[in-house]
Amino acid sequence: MYELIVGDEATQDVEDLIVAKPVAGYRILAMLEEISEDQEILERLSWDGYGGKPHDPKDEATLSVAKWLGPYRKGKNIWRLRDFELSRLGHEYRIIYAFIPAKDLYYVLAVVERAFNYDSSHPITQRVFATYDSLEADGW
Repeated sequence: MYELIVGDEATQDVEDLIVAKPVAGYRILAMLEEISEDQEILERLSWDGYGGKPHDPKDEATLSVAKWLGPYRKGKNIWRLRDFELSRLGHEYRIIYAFIPAKDLYYVLAVVERAFNYDSSHPITQRVFATYDSLEADGW
């Protein structure tokens, strides 16, 4: 069975968002809870390209999934998730997560605005990489 764990830093991201933009923060919280209880959706979190776009969803998808290509090409199994309902509400956020296939585990690393700079020198990117490296060092 697949499992979704929301890391401490990502939890803080959601809590900060609830204060700053309650509609977006609570939607993300609800979405993470929904995903964690649905094995079918959890399985699809590792299907690159799953879901399509909010204005053109594939197979009635409610979210889209994609690899974060730069780190992925360097051996980091890091992905991003976009919630179509949140987009329809006018809020553009991405959930950044690691996939640990040996354990069927997804670990949420960060919640970021769509405008987030994915550059490797960005502080959030550095935080994501540090957490990912720590998970690997711990044998995840």
